[in-house]
Amino acid sequence: MEHHAYMLLGEKTAGKAYLQSIFSELGISPVGNPDVRIVETDVFAVDDARRLSEEAQVKAFGLKKIFVIHSSRFTPEAQNALLKTFEEPSADTHFFVIARDTNMFLPTLLSRMHAVRLEGSKEIEKEAEKFLEMSLAKRILFARKFADEKEERGVGALSSFLDSLLLILKKNKAPLATLEKVFKARLFADDSSAMSRLIIEHLALVLG
Repeated sequence: MEHHAYMLLGEKTAGKAYLQSIFSELGISPVGNPDVRIVETDVFAVDDARRLSEEAQVKAFGLKKIFVIHSSRFTPEAQNALLKTFEEPSADTHFFVIARDTNMFLPTLLSRMHAVRLEGSKEIEKEAEKFLEMSLAKRILFARKFADEKEERGVGALSSFLDSLLLILKKNKAPLATLEKVFKARLFADDSSAMSRLIIEHLALVLG
């Protein structure tokens, strides 16, 4: 594994299947293994983050120490507490966060994780890449076309598109200020009244 912290984007079952393939590849059994810590909770709070950080400092019994986190919500305080842990982990320690999208995470924490899309959305990712390469005029046309195809694209299309933008910008090491612009737009995407055309047109202008 090249990275210390990973975000697995997809459903919980897909995340577990992906991790099982990792365990098999490494020859690790997660059952009764003191080097594998799985945290599942409705809300991942600051106390959970501090406890995890303390456990991460303990030397592994084997070759790798792995932490898996799955939660419906991560508090801002917990995310801030994880920053240093993800940035300066102990040797051979790896973290996997399973999430359906990037909406709940702070840009600062997102920048410290390597994102892995677990299923589908490859076409959306390609579309997001093309959008970033377009001229301003073509981006505006894209925003209009995106809105016109609302029925065809289905529920959650705007959220998925913005998630892909965030992932690509992060992969390309975009400035934190740029990530924050997309992140702020993403906060409105799940609202049923959100107007995809206006949101994408706004990003067309501010992303340069």
